[in-house]
Amino acid sequence: MIKKRKTRVTKAFVHQLQEEKKNAPKAKKNLIVPGPWTNTDTQLKVKPEIRVTQGIIGPLYGAYTKTEFWHEKGWYPIILNITSKKIKKDVEKHGLDAYIAAWEKAINIPENKDKYGTIVILKASVDHSLDEDETRRFISCEAKTNKKSIKGFSAVRKGKYVIL
Repeated sequence: MIKKRKTRVTKAFVHQLQEEKKNAPKAKKNLIVPGPWTNTDTQLKVKPEIRVTQGIIGPLYGAYTKTEFWHEKGWYPIILNITSKKIKKDVEKHGLDAYIAAWEKAINIPENKDKYGTIVILKASVDHSLDEDETRRFISCEAKTNKKSIKGFSAVRKGKYVIL
């Protein structure tokens, strides 16, 4: 014996639901939630570089961090050291915030999108920008990118550290 439906769904009701679904605001994939320096205006021009570090498994540009507590779909947390040729002069003259904002804008130009994706700096953790030794001038940053694997970065894949 077949049970009858308790509620009757009419075609008009189905069409109404479809229209509501069409007109509802949609969440865009890879929506860029800005970091603290993303919308900062600066006149400073920087030629961005990512500092190479010597890791246990070899030379690295940065690292993908663990994603178990990361909840931003389409984005991946990374750690990298940012630098440029005139980092000390720029930070002394314009300040750390203006330098990081200029570096973020410079790295996100269309020529770098294929290599790095969109990089949004979230936090500057270690500042060695004013170091006397020219080879040690950098700012260590926590950031996010929408690119799953960047060449030269390290990541944990299948339980092992690898260089991508």
